Amino acid sequence: MAEHLLVVILIYSFSEINAQDLLPPTLTVNPPVITDTDSVTLHCQTPPSVSVSQFYFHTVRGKPGKSFPCRQTLTGTELLQMAERNSPAEVNVRCFYLHVYPSPESDVSSVIIRNLLPPKLTVNPPVITETDSVTLHCQTPPSDSVPGCYFRTVRGKPAKSFPCRQTLTGTELLQMAERSSPAEVNVTCFYLHVYPSPESDVSSVIIRTLRPPTLTVNPPVITETDSVTLHCQTPPSVSVSQCNFYTLSGGTTVFPCLKTLKGTELLEMSQQSSPAEVQMTCFYTLKLGGIHYPSPHSDTSSITVHTGLPVTSVSSSVTPLTSGRTVNTPSITESSSSSPLTQVKPTSETLTRVNPGPDKDITGSSVTTPGIKDSSNTAAPQKTASGIWKFVAVVAGCGVTVGVILLVSAILCNNRRTAGSQEVKGRQEHHNENMETYHMYAAISEEPAASDLKSIMYSTVQSH
Repeated sequence: MAEHLLVVILIYSFSEINAQDLLPPTLTVNPPVITDTDSVTLHCQTPPSVSVSQFYFHTVRGKPGKSFPCRQTLTGTELLQMAERNSPAEVNVRCFYLHVYPSPESDVSSVIIRNLLPPKLTVNPPVITETDSVTLHCQTPPSDSVPGCYFRTVRGKPAKSFPCRQTLTGTELLQMAERSSPAEVNVTCFYLHVYPSPESDVSSVIIRTLRPPTLTVNPPVITETDSVTLHCQTPPSVSVSQCNFYTLSGGTTVFPCLKTLKGTELLEMSQQSSPAEVQMTCFYTLKLGGIHYPSPHSDTSSITVHTGLPVTSVSSSVTPLTSGRTVNTPSITESSSSSPLTQVKPTSETLTRVNPGPDKDITGSSVTTPGIKDSSNTAAPQKTASGIWKFVAVVAGCGVTVGVILLVSAILCNNRRTAGSQEVKGRQEHHNENMETYHMYAAISEEPAASDLKSIMYSTVQSH
């Protein structure tokens, strides 16, 4: 009997010594914050020297533990039932293992179980530049009143505490996200109500530094059949192949950034007809976050489109004289008569009335001259008239209008000289003896050819 008692004492003593030699396990929980429907993984890790398959988890001090494998996944609701709690709650969990004898318990790990609803995040406007501002609004559920909210721009980085409605510049948001423009910054938010709420859905803010392009047109004045080159020059930091060309009357057309158009194509694009002044700007688009964002417009450039002019032809008519009628050019008839007074018949009407000098009566197209009494009286008019018509022959090649004007001027000068000479002789002779009337006709070349200038033009005075 005494021997059996000694054996029991020895076994008990040996068991106490083994139990004291066991090391406690290590407990991890992931994630440490969940909702009722979320799941948490409990992992009870034994020391490397111990190999066991049975573990115990307990959530209430003094209550028996639940037997699970060393790695066990539970929902928030299951963990709350095990701990006999309601959400929101913080559940403390411990574990131990059996290795002949129970091991010491692990340290406490906490799991926060919450039933908070996530907030709703809005950003306005969603596209800004570095100097523009954006308003972030983290809207909490009506049942939850909190003094502040937390905004996160980088996953895994600490959130920034702000009022639930916060306005930031593009530069400030870029600094918070540790980014540089152009960039798409993703933002989430959450709030604290004893425990952190779930995070909101992601909202994006596009921050761009798009500068306007420069539009050049060359040349700025064209006809319908000419061509103009449009060059929409983007900033060096932007690489695009297509640009948008905008006209007020025709809207936007997409072309390569360097494009050549004919005047007719430009008019069709702007929905105008010549002559017209086409006002044009251009812009480009940049793709950020799968969305194309337009740049500011360039300054306005103007292109003038003229109608093509027809080939200029020389008219055979001349400007009206004092009567207001047009004088058509007569044809030239060269006489072979030996007489110096040979008639040249005009093909159209004769010269209109020419204003006379103060001492002579010139009516219609006739010139009245005194009778020829001697050789001196005969030679002077013939010489003068011959000089006038030779002069007309020279200027005929310069054009119809100029020729007629010079012809009339020569006649007027000649009449005044003749009138002066005859006035002196009229004191010695009877003024009205042997008065004869002569008609003068102008022969003007219609084509100022070089051969005509070299030929001899003849003019005659027909005696009545």
